[in-house]
Amino acid sequence: MLLAEYSLRRGQHARANIDPGEYMKKTLLASVIFGLFVASQPMSGALAAPAANFDRKAYAIEHKKFVLPNGLTLLVHEDHSVPVVGVNVWYHVGSRNEKRGKTGFAHLFEHFFFNGSENYPRGFREAMDDLGANNRNGTTNTDRTNFFEDVPVSALERTLFLESDRMGYLANYISKEMLERERGVVQNEKRQGENQPYGRVGSEISAKIYPYSHPYSWSPIGTMEDLNSASLDDIKDWYRTYYGPNNAVISLAGDITPERALELVTKYFGGIQPGPALPRLAAWIPKLDSNIRDEMEDAVPQARVYRVYHAPAWKDPEVQHLSVFADVLAGSRSARLDRRLVYDKKLATSVAAGVGRGELGSTFRVIATVKEGVDPLLVEREIDAVIAELIEKGPTAEELKRVKTSNLATHARNLERLGGFGGRADILAESMTYAGTPEAYLDHLQTMAAATPAQVKAASAKWLRANHYTMTVKPFAKLAAVQTSLDRKILPALGAAPDVAFPAMQRAQLKNGLKVVLLERHSAPIVNVALALNVGSATDTVGKAGVAALAMDLLDKGTRTRDVFQMSDALESLGARLSTDSSPDTSVMQLQATAANLAPSIALLADAALNPSFAADQFAIEKQRVMAALGQERANPTALARRLMPALLYGPAHAYGKSPLGTDASVAAITRDDLAQWHASWFKPGNATIIVTGDTTLEKVLPVLEANFGRWQAGSATPPQVAEVPRTSGKRVYLVDRPNAPQSVIVAAHVTEASGQPEDLAIQTVMQNFGGIATSRLNRNLRLDKHWSYGTQGMVTNMRGQRAFMVVAPVQTDKTREAMLEVAKEIRGVAGERPLAGDEYQSVMRYTTARLAGRFSTISALENAALTSFTLGLPDDYWSRYAASLRALSEPQLAAASSKFVRPGELVWLVVGDLRKMEKNVRELNWGEVMVLNPDGTPAAR
Repeated sequence: MLLAEYSLRRGQHARANIDPGEYMKKTLLASVIFGLFVASQPMSGALAAPAANFDRKAYAIEHKKFVLPNGLTLLVHEDHSVPVVGVNVWYHVGSRNEKRGKTGFAHLFEHFFFNGSENYPRGFREAMDDLGANNRNGTTNTDRTNFFEDVPVSALERTLFLESDRMGYLANYISKEMLERERGVVQNEKRQGENQPYGRVGSEISAKIYPYSHPYSWSPIGTMEDLNSASLDDIKDWYRTYYGPNNAVISLAGDITPERALELVTKYFGGIQPGPALPRLAAWIPKLDSNIRDEMEDAVPQARVYRVYHAPAWKDPEVQHLSVFADVLAGSRSARLDRRLVYDKKLATSVAAGVGRGELGSTFRVIATVKEGVDPLLVEREIDAVIAELIEKGPTAEELKRVKTSNLATHARNLERLGGFGGRADILAESMTYAGTPEAYLDHLQTMAAATPAQVKAASAKWLRANHYTMTVKPFAKLAAVQTSLDRKILPALGAAPDVAFPAMQRAQLKNGLKVVLLERHSAPIVNVALALNVGSATDTVGKAGVAALAMDLLDKGTRTRDVFQMSDALESLGARLSTDSSPDTSVMQLQATAANLAPSIALLADAALNPSFAADQFAIEKQRVMAALGQERANPTALARRLMPALLYGPAHAYGKSPLGTDASVAAITRDDLAQWHASWFKPGNATIIVTGDTTLEKVLPVLEANFGRWQAGSATPPQVAEVPRTSGKRVYLVDRPNAPQSVIVAAHVTEASGQPEDLAIQTVMQNFGGIATSRLNRNLRLDKHWSYGTQGMVTNMRGQRAFMVVAPVQTDKTREAMLEVAKEIRGVAGERPLAGDEYQSVMRYTTARLAGRFSTISALENAALTSFTLGLPDDYWSRYAASLRALSEPQLAAASSKFVRPGELVWLVVGDLRKMEKNVRELNWGEVMVLNPDGTPAAR
């Protein structure tokens, strides 16, 4: 998995490995769009004077550091809140260590780490499934490769054995067959990335702004030619050079003592031989001789402007000052560029700015997605004017205050998590790897908190008045392995899976009938508040499809007492966030607040929910954003397939057949009065429940809720009944042309059972094994065995009414027909030809039960569980009984669920791809009537 990391807004590290079917209509995913693959790093010790009011202790992660005789660094953070340990292993090697002609080695070798090792030749993914790991993956960027997993404490020893075995005992296990298989998977990953809108931009920019010999001038995924030419000797040499213990940091956070951690790490890692001493280039920051302009054509629905400047290396304090400058420039509704381009002049639908920090040098960039019909040169001129003005006058003290408050609140939220991206183990490992001290992140925060308007202004003038691009880099310790009597042929036993406790659902009710649910969790000083309504886009008519989603989108964009900018400023000043969401069955407003500022944050939530203004200017902007989102949806092949299939199953006028976003025509027809009417009809206390999770109690929160929501007039409205549809008539194949697409997106689906079946829990387990995890049947077939795809999914959708069984499989174009045959075979297998039994049953049960230890480790996870209960009408003790119910599932129960929910004879097929290359082969399958559709779902003229 490639990792693009950016500090895009509010000091966050934006990290993404985007599935092609995932579509986030509200967020500009600049880390993927920009695609430079440069690491977001902490600061070194050379920092500005500390802020007088910055409390390092409040943000410190208590830890102990050990260095083994072979050079391995161990960091241990002790927290016994949950019986889980976050394991992070960082290797200080990335694509910067490669050479021209041999690119992509760091990322390709990351894939080898998941195939097993000399003493565990059965695959790392399978091992993680067995021990119930969560938040697990491996990623590669320009400067480092890391592997991480959150594991039950009972499985920690085995996990350390496995990590040590692939650190020290992998070379003799690597084979020619393994190389060929993973080469194919990586090439499909590259194809999948380039198949996305703007997917080729990042590699193009990297090649233009860096000299040919600079190690940032190529993408970590490498070129097809270099991947094809990689030999087995090349791969083994790379492993021996860069994966020694002296080039690694292992960080453990959670239910473990430092003494026990040192004992286990010494036992399993201490006998590994160190690698060679590695020279490191400290910095290489190019200077452009002149401004560079570039153009590219791509299959995208909107023009987009990219502006890039070179910036200092990660150890320079000015990186933090430039990051603050970027946060003032873009990332919130009141930010300079957002307000000028999106709100005031309405020239762009989204903007982003940030610093992509790298060890050798960084980049400062601005990205603007141009509104349809607007000249991109006009957007460029406005970008230049806003940047020049901010450089000349500097940011205001109030702007810096908002940015700093928001950044510190974000860091506080990250501290809640033990492992995974941005969690405590990750923060310590990152700081140690890049700065040589685990506390570098505190220096990072301190520099940000101390930044003055003058410092920010000076840094921006120094770096952003330079030439730019527009497209649119100690005597060595004596190291030796310790003597060990460890028998590596003996695999450590797994302990019994720990018990999982779910907090009680405490209930109350306000005087107006508004129901309140509280789930207490006091591990971090944060609180989430969700206002959930039992209606959603199912209330939309065909002619006004999109009303519910558009109304919800506008709730946080201005009230009768606060305009959009005042609301944004008020939330930022409290370190709070407010978002909305709409599905066919429910509509939700979600507030993230700090415990200290809970009362005023709830007041803002109530104002947004009860007093929306649906301001004319914001209505026009949001409506345009929805239209742009529809265009983006059509440009993304997986998003397009997911949009078309529900209409084919349920019918285009059915509540579940309509897209919550609507259509171009229906959105164009929506008026402000429609939104106000929808809000007046459905926003009633009797239709709503407030779900509170986190660091508060009923005694504290009920008076606050009564004070803010008590004036809401009592009442309710009956949600519309979702019509029942007959069983799906199969033997239909639909094709959508996407000329020159390197992949075909295959979707197979049929309508299945409504929610509330006795077999619901069983089918969840079946679907995990069928298409929900990395080692599922579908993934093992199409990715791991045949390397035709980067990843597939099989699922039963989550609605109140009749759900859909669905498979989504993006595959390389020349294997479309063969992949459809394999998907059909796997569907017949899960339906009954190949029951889930024996070792496979034992494996998936270990996976689903052992990973429960970390499932509810955050308040957001608790909130999501409570929202699921609200949507599906689950009993209050459902989640308390969940673990026991799951452990009790038998092979016959899983088989019965499979046969009830999966019906191969009712499948409808949809393929989005290049018809010239795949239509003939698909028709030869003779699976029924074949119809070609336009992207809007209408029949295509042939």
